[in-house]
Amino acid sequence: SSERVNIKATTNEKMGFIGRREGAASYCVVSLEDYTD
Repeated sequence: SSERVNIKATTNEKMGFIGRREGAASYCVVSLEDYTD
């Protein structure tokens, strides 16, 4: 359900090529659980 989704954002201001606006980065973490009735 949508109540179990969490999205967070942050910046890398002035840190490396990302902070200098020379590149971009992203990552995703997924946690799956098996629910049985």
